Amino acid sequence: MFRHSLIAIALVCSLTSLFSCDSSPKEKPVAADSAALSNASENSGFSFKEEQQIEKVILGFCEHFDNGHLDKCVAFMDDNIRGEIDGVKFRGKKNWTAKIDSLLMGTKNSHFQPRHMITNMQFFPGENDTVKVSMYSSCLWTDLTTGQIQLMQVGYYKGKVVRKEGKWFIAVLNSLPDSRLVKAFYHDVAGEEAPAK
Repeated sequence: MFRHSLIAIALVCSLTSLFSCDSSPKEKPVAADSAALSNASENSGFSFKEEQQIEKVILGFCEHFDNGHLDKCVAFMDDNIRGEIDGVKFRGKKNWTAKIDSLLMGTKNSHFQPRHMITNMQFFPGENDTVKVSMYSSCLWTDLTTGQIQLMQVGYYKGKVVRKEGKWFIAVLNSLPDSRLVKAFYHDVAGEEAPAK
């Protein structure tokens, strides 16, 4: 019995040292990673603060869209915004408002509350103060009479933002289905060809 206890203790000690997360005082893996990230940001001319500003613009747009506040939603758009959201194509703020307004009237008269869940936002700096953005998008609907929540749609938002007079605005926004079968949607927002099979 004593011999089995010693073997068990030795096994636990060796496993503990094998899976230990302690690093030596000389190693600073977090600092090294942070330095690499800050160097990458400096080299691209695009800062973490700018990423946060862009994220705030996109999330603000989605929140106001969910709540049916079009007047607040357009404040996040470039005057020449273009794209396609849920099958509705638009060009410019006025055109967008005219087309989306009818869809929002349907949700206002229903007993459902839509909510966007945006994750995995990525940024790809371009020229002339533009940044391409890509993110996962899920749309949930809450039934306001029962409290039941339904997952209505899962897909992507892909687009482009532009900086004008120190502020970021959405210049291109496309909602894309979560399906590689729809080849037409996998064209890049810049007009590049879809990936080959």
